[in-house]
Amino acid sequence: MALELILNTVIPVFIIIGIGSLIGLFRKIETDGFVNLLVYIAAPCLLFSTVSKSSMSLGSFFHIMLVAACIIIITGFLAFLFLRKSPRKGLYLAMVFGNTAYLGYPVSLFAFGAEGLALAVVFDAVVSLFLFSVGIYIVHRKNEIKESFRVPLIYAVILGLIVNFLGFNIPELIFKPIEMAGMITIPLALLVLGYRLTEIKISNAKTVVLASLFKIVGGLLVALLVVRLFSIEGLPKSIILLQASMPSAVMTMVLCHKYKQDSALVASVVLMTTLLSVVTIPLILWIF
Repeated sequence: MALELILNTVIPVFIIIGIGSLIGLFRKIETDGFVNLLVYIAAPCLLFSTVSKSSMSLGSFFHIMLVAACIIIITGFLAFLFLRKSPRKGLYLAMVFGNTAYLGYPVSLFAFGAEGLALAVVFDAVVSLFLFSVGIYIVHRKNEIKESFRVPLIYAVILGLIVNFLGFNIPELIFKPIEMAGMITIPLALLVLGYRLTEIKISNAKTVVLASLFKIVGGLLVALLVVRLFSIEGLPKSIILLQASMPSAVMTMVLCHKYKQDSALVASVVLMTTLLSVVTIPLILWIF
């Protein structure tokens, strides 16, 4: 990818994150309402409007889902080996689950357009399914598979696929407001991400650095192995590698705080990996 396109992709993303951080430094606000707006309204509208208009085939959809699941399972197994003697189970989430929505969506959209965003959405749907089921079980030790189905993101993807593959023609009067509501998602998500980063202080630096390198570099290496095994090329390969090497998801910090499991350490990994991604995301776009 050309350097100019990489800069035009990455710089706007981190400028908006920086604005969110500046807001967090000079003014304290409650962000839970914004997060709920994202999760329950804006993001589902973005997912539905993107998937319903995508030219992605049903085969490609399931292919991406399968690859994403393989990457998560392999990375999860490696993280289990890494943490097998450690009591810090919350760290598992930060090492496995990436910020495939808040950061993955805008980078995929700016770098690869609407089709790239559609593929990123499918990858993120699998990440969310694992995070809100297996992830919660790891930090809470209770079977919370039902939690996955309380978040409307999965339903938005499924409904978008139904509309797409059955060829339903949604009237512009209905589709346009959905599309406009979805447009809120990317700038608001980046602002919230930037704001929340100001609430974090890095602790236990050695563990944080190792976990951060595992998340970004390890995720990329596992993804390279999987795309090679499945002989994936072109745009799907680029999106898979990008999404697999995203920094740790903000939601891992939220869940660990909710269930009182290594929340400070996980927050430190989220901050460290996000800072590292300023360098790693452009490199990945440039090389792959």
